[in-house]
Amino acid sequence: MERGCMMKISVNNWTNTLKSNMVNFINYYLSKGPLLEVVERCDEAVKLLDRCIPFNEAAKYRQFLGGVFTSHLQLINLPGMNLGRLEHLAYLLKGLNLNKLNVLTPKTTSNNEVDAYVNGPDCLRVFIDEINKAERYIHLSVMLFFNDKSGNQVAEALIHAIERGVIVRLMVDYGVTAIGYDKSLAVGRFEKIAERLEAAGCKIVDTFHTCYDKKDWPGKRAELASKGVPESALSIQDYVQEETTIDLNVINHRKFMVIDGITAVMGSLNIGDQYMYETAAEGARKVQADSVNQGIPGKKEQWHDGCFRIRGAASFSLNEIFSVQWTVLGGDVFNPSDAFYFPDINRNFGSEECTIFSSFPGNPVNLIQDYYLSLIKYAADETIIINPYLIDQSFWDQLQNISKEQSRHIAICNPLYVNDLLTNRTAVRSNMYQPFLKGVSFYDYSETGRFSHWKIAYDKRSNCVFHGSYNINERSACHDFELGVLIKGKSFAQKMRKIIDFDLSVSNKITNEKEFFKHPLLHPSTYIHKITKGIT
Repeated sequence: MERGCMMKISVNNWTNTLKSNMVNFINYYLSKGPLLEVVERCDEAVKLLDRCIPFNEAAKYRQFLGGVFTSHLQLINLPGMNLGRLEHLAYLLKGLNLNKLNVLTPKTTSNNEVDAYVNGPDCLRVFIDEINKAERYIHLSVMLFFNDKSGNQVAEALIHAIERGVIVRLMVDYGVTAIGYDKSLAVGRFEKIAERLEAAGCKIVDTFHTCYDKKDWPGKRAELASKGVPESALSIQDYVQEETTIDLNVINHRKFMVIDGITAVMGSLNIGDQYMYETAAEGARKVQADSVNQGIPGKKEQWHDGCFRIRGAASFSLNEIFSVQWTVLGGDVFNPSDAFYFPDINRNFGSEECTIFSSFPGNPVNLIQDYYLSLIKYAADETIIINPYLIDQSFWDQLQNISKEQSRHIAICNPLYVNDLLTNRTAVRSNMYQPFLKGVSFYDYSETGRFSHWKIAYDKRSNCVFHGSYNINERSACHDFELGVLIKGKSFAQKMRKIIDFDLSVSNKITNEKEFFKHPLLHPSTYIHKITKGIT
């Protein structure tokens, strides 16, 4: 018998808090998070896991379940553990302060209803429809909010909501928006929209600056604490402050909206005519499984993109994430747990389990990047990744290290030639040769003549789909605030597989190995990519 094993807390006596703490602790351990730095006095608990868990087998088991533990019952079959060891771990964790850890780890809720929307017309419609339904509040965080037709349509809907008595809080990056698009600086003048919104009563925070001067932070931290900003929020900003010397290379890249604590809309699209447009898609057709309109954007300047609408308790997790950044950057303090923000209603909306992942500059470990790397490393069934940018060397290194058997399960879809970041082409061509020879499939969305900004991953084995703002590049991994949701549910995963299949069907499946560089160091563009990969 192991020393100390008699000191246990029976699983039958675990409180909901202890169950959550157990899941978070082991999830963070398997993601190689620095537990000793995050949780004080957890040495014995970490030693127990080090002694008992065969790490690779345990990580593989977790990926088999979808990439994250979401229930304490899943821990019972964790390789190296058994009920006795888990009950001893519970004893070791019971007296510890895990508040900081719980802020850093993914949040899972059940009984959500999730609907997918693809391309401008439907994405614009769901945004405006949900804004029009709001009765209490709207919390919207987006990187870009353009002063164009769709941007003004969303703004008008927000103004009408305010006139109905709805509280609207909005986070936008004024600086990055100002760059505009398609050589038009006028569409970047968000301040024109902001003037109307603020006149109506909208509360707005400019996220162009996401941190404070280092010498000012201690005083600002104390000021924020005195105003009621929770320590959990301040601790996240501590990481951001420690990592960031100057925040000009840091972006709040998250894109989500929470309505009344009941509904959320999140994904990879910003607000503007590039993303939300009224032009019908070419070759539009219904996907019979869930009546999602498919097709290719009708104009070259319009991007293929999408979002999910989630009804259920996942909205609370997203509102917590909103409140952290909102309050730290100077917005008014509110409590997401208050009945106004999370009303007491029946939240049994559907059958989907949703796990919210968030990341930020200075992450002790980027859990979204870790999810993608684990998805590849332990691929054992059909795995599809659609992403506009493939500029993260850790991603490529992992892809090149898997076996031929695993490689045959993986397909990647990316707009190789029609892309707003030219270094994406070099990154793909410099790294895809060996994975291609092993059997990884590559689909070039450029065949459509359009750019795809859609970011989604499909894991058939676990019936999971991952979607959000995260690009597979070093910006998202190291510099930016990102957000994603892992949705588990067989019916939803099968519907998404049919939606994804449309993208693959209109893309060019690469069949010639010469498309990729056998000797990348012989190509000058490789060096440009290496120099710029951290800022593009």
